[in-house]
Amino acid sequence: MAERANNTTSSSSSSSSSSSYLNIADYLDEECAYQPQVFLEFKMVFVGIIGMTIAIVSIVNNCLLCYTFNSSKVLRKRNLMYLMWISMFDIFISICYILIMCVQVYTDYFESVLFMALWHSYLRVAFTVSHIAISCSSFLLMAATIERYLQSTGDMRDIQLFRILATHRTLVVVICFMCSALFRGTIFFEVEVIHNEACTGLSSLSLIPKQIFENELMDNIWKVYTRKLMTVFLPFIVLAYFNAAIVMNVRRTDRDQTVKALVLFITVGTRGEVTRLRSRLRAVTRMLILVVTCYLAANFLDVVVAFWETFDQEYLWSHKKLYTVLTDLCSFLPLLACAMRLPIYAITDRQIRMEVSRKLHSMCMQFVCLCCPTSFSSTFRLRKKLYEPEIETEKFITYSTKSSTLLEPRLDARNYGVGSLIMARASISTKNDFQDLARFSGTTAIAV
Repeated sequence: MAERANNTTSSSSSSSSSSSYLNIADYLDEECAYQPQVFLEFKMVFVGIIGMTIAIVSIVNNCLLCYTFNSSKVLRKRNLMYLMWISMFDIFISICYILIMCVQVYTDYFESVLFMALWHSYLRVAFTVSHIAISCSSFLLMAATIERYLQSTGDMRDIQLFRILATHRTLVVVICFMCSALFRGTIFFEVEVIHNEACTGLSSLSLIPKQIFENELMDNIWKVYTRKLMTVFLPFIVLAYFNAAIVMNVRRTDRDQTVKALVLFITVGTRGEVTRLRSRLRAVTRMLILVVTCYLAANFLDVVVAFWETFDQEYLWSHKKLYTVLTDLCSFLPLLACAMRLPIYAITDRQIRMEVSRKLHSMCMQFVCLCCPTSFSSTFRLRKKLYEPEIETEKFITYSTKSSTLLEPRLDARNYGVGSLIMARASISTKNDFQDLARFSGTTAIAV
């Protein structure tokens, strides 16, 4: 009986141990089972191909803008500091999109362990830099829009406030960066990379969220309400309001300012140069309106999803396919807005378009000179010597058709009809500009 009892005990223990081993194996299989992203084929086309292409175009465009804003003496006089810094942050946004979104899709599509390890190694840094760059770009766009609004009202108190902000643009940039780092920099500590030692391959690494505060209520208040309110909802509302206000102010004052400037030119002569300044101001205003409108259109879905996450996140988690498509669109649309900066600047501002084309032509000529130094080096040096960035080529020059000699700019204001107003607008020039262009050309006649 004792032997039967021992045999029964041993058999039961062996069966229980084998069943426990099977349970552990099943548990490990479940834990180590890698689940790729949903809609992987769609994400490969939308994110891996289209998104990668738009990101590369955005990087090239914004690098060209940064180089032009920094090297052009004409554009440096216009104090386009905000636009220059926005272009710099757009470069970081585009690079981080490639590192975060595209590499993750490539990892799942090609099942690459190397991409998986590389992606987890830099994810926290790239994720933090991306969020800081997006927030700082929004804050800088807010600052530029508020400045343009103060400049478009015509009220003396607003003009004084505009001059104060204009003289402290560097401080405004620093404040925008510090606020972005304050609200978005904590993301670095909210994600943790976990190494699953029991698993191999793509399942050996995973991500888990972490709490900043020990109190769960305080953590939710910071993440859901404070940060989203200051970095998502506030910029969208402020930019929408001031953009609409600028449009209304421009529509109300554009006609009056143009007529006043033209009449001033007819009555007092070369002081009508203010007409060109007003025209340039309107061009910058149109450019900013288009940039802000593009930002609002690109971030509208992000605001809707953020609002949805705040009040009904369980529904989004239960519909993973819908949530995946929405998050991909929320990441792609701001990237598209970054790539659209250069076309918007080139279409709306003639001076930026000319300077960008000159810088691009100069870089192409330098590349050609490096490849063929004997053929193009002398021509390129001659053109570079003759070109002076300080001279604005949009000014109109009068000359005599009979003697082919340069004439000093003047205006015959004997007729005060529509024709004289048109001639006033077309004859804006000064004696100093005329002499500069005469020295620059070295000839006795110029046809514009």
